[in-house]
Amino acid sequence: MKWLAAILTFVNLSVVCGLLLGMAGRGLNVLTAWLALICGAAFAVAACLGTSDATVRKKTAKQAPVERKRHKPSDSESTPNAAIWSALTRYRRVWFWAMAAFFAMFAVRSFCWLFYIDGSDYKIQSPNNLGDLSLHLTLIKTFANGVPLWPDNPIYVLSKLRYPAGIDLFNALLLLVHVDLITGLVWVGLVASLATFYGFYRWGGSFAIAGFLFNGGIAGFQFFKTWKFLDYQGTAADIAHRPIAWKSIPLSMFVTQRGWLYAIPVGLVLLWHWREKFFRQSAVAGSGVPAVALAKADDPGGSAAISAPADDSGRSTAVEAGVPRKGPLPFWVALSLYASMPLFNLHTFIALTVVLVFALVLERPSEINFIVDLARNEGSSGLGRLISHPRMWPEIFRGAPIRRHGAAMLAIALIPASFFVWLVTDHFRAKSVIQWHPGWAQDSQEFAAPFFKMGGAANFGSSTAFGSLLQKTWNGVIAPFFQFWLTNFGLWIPLALALVGLVGWRIWKARWRWGDRPPADVAFVLPAVVIFAVGYFFKTAPWEWDNLKLMVWGYFLILPFLWSDILGRWAFPERATICIALFGSGFVTLLGGLSAGHPGFGLIERSRLDYAGTAMRPLPTEARFAAWPTFNSPVLLQGRKAVAGYPGHLWTEGFDYSEVNKRLTALMNGAADWRDTAKALGVRYIFWGQDEKTNYQSSSRPWEATSFLVASGDWGAIYDLNSAAPQH
Repeated sequence: MKWLAAILTFVNLSVVCGLLLGMAGRGLNVLTAWLALICGAAFAVAACLGTSDATVRKKTAKQAPVERKRHKPSDSESTPNAAIWSALTRYRRVWFWAMAAFFAMFAVRSFCWLFYIDGSDYKIQSPNNLGDLSLHLTLIKTFANGVPLWPDNPIYVLSKLRYPAGIDLFNALLLLVHVDLITGLVWVGLVASLATFYGFYRWGGSFAIAGFLFNGGIAGFQFFKTWKFLDYQGTAADIAHRPIAWKSIPLSMFVTQRGWLYAIPVGLVLLWHWREKFFRQSAVAGSGVPAVALAKADDPGGSAAISAPADDSGRSTAVEAGVPRKGPLPFWVALSLYASMPLFNLHTFIALTVVLVFALVLERPSEINFIVDLARNEGSSGLGRLISHPRMWPEIFRGAPIRRHGAAMLAIALIPASFFVWLVTDHFRAKSVIQWHPGWAQDSQEFAAPFFKMGGAANFGSSTAFGSLLQKTWNGVIAPFFQFWLTNFGLWIPLALALVGLVGWRIWKARWRWGDRPPADVAFVLPAVVIFAVGYFFKTAPWEWDNLKLMVWGYFLILPFLWSDILGRWAFPERATICIALFGSGFVTLLGGLSAGHPGFGLIERSRLDYAGTAMRPLPTEARFAAWPTFNSPVLLQGRKAVAGYPGHLWTEGFDYSEVNKRLTALMNGAADWRDTAKALGVRYIFWGQDEKTNYQSSSRPWEATSFLVASGDWGAIYDLNSAAPQH
């Protein structure tokens, strides 16, 4: 875990330092990029030295001695060799290595061909990634061009950047220190994959790794109809001729939306840290199952929940046991990872905040008793001393260590996290689309199954009160459950409901009451329920599918407890059958999605992009271009600002772009007031290339006669509206 904490801290604080240096110096350059990376490396070394991993130390200490042939006293008995031998024996489990092989296959296929050169074209591997990767390339080049930070929005006029682009800023730092763009993308993806793999292993073992790689429902079992490996949860979905909403997480999120490369391993490390810090001795209230029993079910590297024996009353003795005062991560490391998360992924920040908020309310409010006792014993002078001496404040939470940690994290992170949210939401001007929308995507025109719905007086007398209730129950719950939820999630739904019910039953059996120190399943499963409920009942983005970016954390939270509380307690045949049912569809989908990218998908011609980049290089980075709004515009791929980008990106960022698009169209068609329109849109340059010729065929192109031609070629032409054309 030391190396993982170091890598994540390096990325995190390199980006934060780069952002601050870029804001102070009005843009990044080679010097500031080197300084940011060196600062990040220094913090990474400190994080590595300060991180402890008690599980690894215990397993190493308990490892039985192995007879080996002795040569010299200083050879095989040395400490480094003993550590290597311990590591080799620790990870020898078959399921671990099977998951490692599949994860390696996914990572190499997805990221070594993420963005590559094939002859005269730039290509990508994933058909889902044409629009998303184009946006990330735009942002990387934008930061690397040295624009003032936080930058104007390159894909929309009159707006600051509305995107948590931290990981793209990191790639821009690498680009500025002369790491090739393609090389940087490949290595960031591969290292992030390794970090994610190990994070899931420590959080929930091999079962959690499989849950990430092979999430799915029943769509993939169409394989037995077609005998083809296809992305049945994505582009090849044909159940009821509707796409599947529960798409493959690796294919649809991890590869395409680069913020997850950082957010998932960081989120898992923080969850693991909190569980190790407060719940290592107790993960299930009153289960009465020895730790050895769960260890035999699966060896998640010390990450699976461990239960303590219950006493005669059924109350878990570990719930009342002492809690380690120091967690695996130094406090400053955990705080920096959490507080900067809005810069990388807002949905992960919300999910982690929900977990911390639960930490505030699960323990008995001992602070009230402390303050009352202080007032009784010392009067107003004692209260004054408490207020004036901040060093005494931790004493208030002495009886509630979980709440003390949660309160400290939330309080100290408030200002930096708010600052980062302010940055990535265009100074809080980004539209909030939170609205009551129960059912997630079950009623979406894109994802909903064609339910048999009841309506009108003819259906079971729905004009009566009872009939109306029956109609709403059928249309809103019963029909979607069988036709949408089970189709998308399969056995995950009943298993998750069983886990929630089991946790509730154990709470009742152990007589756990609010105020007692909670067991781990209460502390993590209940926030998972809340996270899922928010995504189910509220629409948090213009596209309802985007709720999945939040809901997926509810899924990640319950994975270790599904194994330790339910599946891990069954015999091998039952476990194997359920795992095939849970992961079979996702397995087929993952293999189908990885094979779909052969021989690749063209993004843009190399000559077209490179020659356009050469022509734009001497132009001011702050200038805005008018061009056809598409994801692979040479203007955007070179990190230059356009009036409008790809409409799909604008919609998901909450822009009402209809008026701007109308004015852009008038400008590009050469309307009578085209110059006034250009000034209103802040346009200095007009880019006229292949897409513009195709989509503005009726344009009169008046700028050709009145504006200075900066450069032209087979790739297109650039006109400077601020300079007049030379007179012949």
